[in-house]
Amino acid sequence: MDLGLKGKVALVTGSSSGIGRAITLCLAEEGASVVVTGREEARVSSVAKEVKAKGVDVLSVLVDITVVEDLDRLVKATVDRFGRLDILVNSAGTSLIRDPLNLPDDEFRYEMELMFYAVVRACNKVIPYMRKEGWGRIINISSIYGKQPGGLFDYDAIKAAVNMFTKDLANYLAKDNILVNAVCPGPIRTPLWEAPGKGGDQLGKVLGMSGKEAMAWVAEQHIPLGHFGLPEDIANMVTFLASDRAKFVTGQAINVDGGMVKTIV
Repeated sequence: MDLGLKGKVALVTGSSSGIGRAITLCLAEEGASVVVTGREEARVSSVAKEVKAKGVDVLSVLVDITVVEDLDRLVKATVDRFGRLDILVNSAGTSLIRDPLNLPDDEFRYEMELMFYAVVRACNKVIPYMRKEGWGRIINISSIYGKQPGGLFDYDAIKAAVNMFTKDLANYLAKDNILVNAVCPGPIRTPLWEAPGKGGDQLGKVLGMSGKEAMAWVAEQHIPLGHFGLPEDIANMVTFLASDRAKFVTGQAINVDGGMVKTIV
């Protein structure tokens, strides 16, 4: 399906791995020029090569989006290279399973900087360019745990804030033909779950089992479809929302979760 994204320019934060990488590649497959971002040069370069192999233009920029000056440099580099910026996907994120009553203030602040304040700042910086074109798409990667408790006090609170920010910003920008939506993944097979020491292993330590066993337990106990999603499942939704096929969709927080959310909202 041609989603009409040829000629569009997409900036995806956190695009060097996991969900962000899948989103970047999916947008490239639809013909969009993309900006690959991250903090590790080898991973950024690897994804940029994958994008280039799809025959579209690509810019790679090493940044830490929690640093205001880096974010300024990222947006400037994008506009200097392409002359426009049509699609912003805020995908950078992290999570850590731990006792919420022993969460250090500095770690909570860092997570807020990465997953909320950086989202707000990135939106503010790209909106003028979208207004100039009279067209724009902002997609924030949130979580189902922005809608229902998941046990991670910090992560859940931040994602709930992202959902509310998304709704308010969508209403504010509707007159400018800038659509703003959030995608709320359930458990997805990414390095945040599967890498050594990450979510699977952390949960397994709590449950007294291996990381793989813990992930299987989550799927069996909590996901009606019985398995984790893939990064491509999120990427497909994001790419649809970035296109004119979704021109009457704004202010939404859309679950992609195998049926995991219990509410009808």
